[in-house]
Amino acid sequence: MYKVLRIIFCVISVLAAASAIFIFVYFQFWGLAAVGVCVASAIGMILCKRAQEREELRKNPPPPEGDFITGRVVKDEKEDK
Repeated sequence: MYKVLRIIFCVISVLAAASAIFIFVYFQFWGLAAVGVCVASAIGMILCKRAQEREELRKNPPPPEGDFITGRVVKDEKEDK
């Protein structure tokens, strides 16, 4: 569901951004309304992306670190350097 909403918000954002140029040319400052729609739909797209990632992480959590014998592995900062 979130993926479909992301696509819809993306299309709305692109159409609003493309129409803003023509609205600015013919109706001057009314083009800010199109820019506002573009920004609002971009924010909606970002919110749907975060919700989708949260849902996917809840359904499919990352694998645990370590194994059943040693337990959780704590990464040492010295090994990374």
